Amino acid sequence: MLTALKDIIRHFRGDDDGAALVEMAIVTPFVLLLSAGVFEFSNILNTRMLLDAGVKDAARYMARCSSDWDTCSGYATNLAVKGAITGGSARVTGWTTDQITIKPLFTPAIDAATGTELYLSSTSNVVVVDVSTSYPYPDLGFWSYLGFGQLTLKVAHQERVFGW
Repeated sequence: MLTALKDIIRHFRGDDDGAALVEMAIVTPFVLLLSAGVFEFSNILNTRMLLDAGVKDAARYMARCSSDWDTCSGYATNLAVKGAITGGSARVTGWTTDQITIKPLFTPAIDAATGTELYLSSTSNVVVVDVSTSYPYPDLGFWSYLGFGQLTLKVAHQERVFGW
C-alpha cells in the first residue's frame, strides 16, 4: 500500500500540468474578496462626500440668508438633504432633515488667551453657523461578514454669518 502511494506521488512530482489551475483556485477567492471590499469602500466614500457637500451647502446658505433663523434653517436643512431649497430629490438614500443640526456659535473676534485676531470684525463677537449631521450607514455588505460593526458617518462644517 505504501509503495503504491509513493509511486503515485513520484508520478506527480515532476508533472506541471494543472499547476496554473491550482494557483488560480487558490488566488481567485482572495481577489474576489479584495474587489468586493474596494467596491464597498468606494460606496462608503461616495456617501461621505455627498453628506459633506450637503452640509457645506447648508452652512453657506445659512451664512448668507437674509431672513429669520427659523425660515433659513428650514430651507438649509432641505438644501442639505435634497440639494434644493424646496422640493428636490434625496442626495443619499435614507438621509432625512431630522438628522441635520444647525446652531449658531457666538465666537469672540479676538482670542483672549493670545490676543490673536481670529475674525476681522467691528464687534467683539462674531456669529458662526455650525451645521452637522450623523448618518448611520445602512449596510456594510461584504464587510459585515468580516465582523465590522455599524458605521456612522459624521460630518460638520462652519461658516461665518454674513446675512441677517
